[in-house]
Amino acid sequence: SFRTSLDSFTSFFPLRQIVAEAMIKVASNLRGEDFDSEAAAADYLVEENVFKKTDRVNIGSIVPQVADAQLLSLLSGMNPNARTRSIVDSMMKILKLLNPVIIILEGDGDIDPSSWSLLAEIMQRAREECPTIMIIVSSRNSPTITSAASNLRRNAVQVKLAPFEKSETEQYLRFLLRIEGTEVGIDQRLIDVVHDRANGCPPLI
Repeated sequence: SFRTSLDSFTSFFPLRQIVAEAMIKVASNLRGEDFDSEAAAADYLVEENVFKKTDRVNIGSIVPQVADAQLLSLLSGMNPNARTRSIVDSMMKILKLLNPVIIILEGDGDIDPSSWSLLAEIMQRAREECPTIMIIVSSRNSPTITSAASNLRRNAVQVKLAPFEKSETEQYLRFLLRIEGTEVGIDQRLIDVVHDRANGCPPLI
């Protein structure tokens, strides 16, 4: 999923696209035919007893299209921790059917506290319920992880990515042009132009 700085004010926004795609993927696999909407996929999962109706409401906290506002209002008075556990109960029903899973949250905005709590709960339960799962969070700055999700920091590996040097840009171009390990040269002017325009990140050109 992708987020911006404006999305940090919306609970569970970073997980919206991920959960929606997971539902559609599971429903499509079960039916042997693709679904084109989250709501239709949720309906099918209820019909096939993958979800109960309460699961649909829980998932609606993340993907609003699958539950109406009146049903979602029933969750508003729940204890936040109990609500998080309940939502993860429902998420695990589809994640374990997709195992192994890689959840990638990319962008330049902060992740809202509710999403951090959800990610922490997922990882805490993953060993028993969805053992082959990895969460990757990309951020321009070190992400602010809430205290409720401190277990994520304890078990995380932080990798710092730096812009390409000019020599690395040349290596990348050689790879793209499939001339690695050959004597074929690349005009230095091309290397200079690509490096300057890409600002150290040639895949973005």
